[in-house]
Amino acid sequence: MSPPVLQIEALSKRFGGLLVTDDVTLDVGAAEIHALIGPNGAGKSTLIGQVMGEIEPDSGTILLEGQDLSRLSQASRVRRGLARTFQVPEVLGEYGARDNVLAALLAHRRTRPLVNPRHDRALAEEADGFLLRAGLAGRGDVRVADLAHGERKLLELAVALATMPRVLLLDEPMAGLGPGESAQMIEVLRSLRGEVAMLLVEHDMNAVFALADRISVLVYGRVIACGSAEDIQRDPVVRSAYLGTEEA
Repeated sequence: MSPPVLQIEALSKRFGGLLVTDDVTLDVGAAEIHALIGPNGAGKSTLIGQVMGEIEPDSGTILLEGQDLSRLSQASRVRRGLARTFQVPEVLGEYGARDNVLAALLAHRRTRPLVNPRHDRALAEEADGFLLRAGLAGRGDVRVADLAHGERKLLELAVALATMPRVLLLDEPMAGLGPGESAQMIEVLRSLRGEVAMLLVEHDMNAVFALADRISVLVYGRVIACGSAEDIQRDPVVRSAYLGTEEA
């Protein structure tokens, strides 16, 4: 396995008397898709929020390529190489798909274009390249509000890729997708394997088993198992705590 690019060490978080992240330790290899699964309320999205800097942990360390991110702002973490997507896509609905990617490109570079970025052919072609990688070729001029739900999910992925991340934090990319849209998302994520590391939070076990190099299982805020898809499917503790309750 490739050396870790993201390391989460002994991360804990309480909300009042509720322990939502319980001494979580896991890592993501530089060329790895590492899936994080578990029942609703297990603390998966809370963990993603802590890694991204949206939620401050009570204790623990988050390392990206050996650098401690624990005290950095969200913007600083993005500049260091983290990006995330959400269960409900967070994109600019009143603008076109290409405009969303252009905004991410300019924000990441922290430079002001000399001309309107919409009229900068090189920049527009670069944005279209990210749309192509996300499966949205030819959709750059379509207003986000007119895109299907699955396309908005893919657009959010293109926006994240435009920040040139080392690690993508994917919070339920299959949520709300139909079978065809899920299949497309799986193929897009598979095509990115080796280019960017991914921590994938997902309930769709077909997607998890199709994509993940390793799987960690989170139950009541604690990692109860970590291993290959075969290891996780055979683990009796995991089947009792999670897989046995899922039709997948």
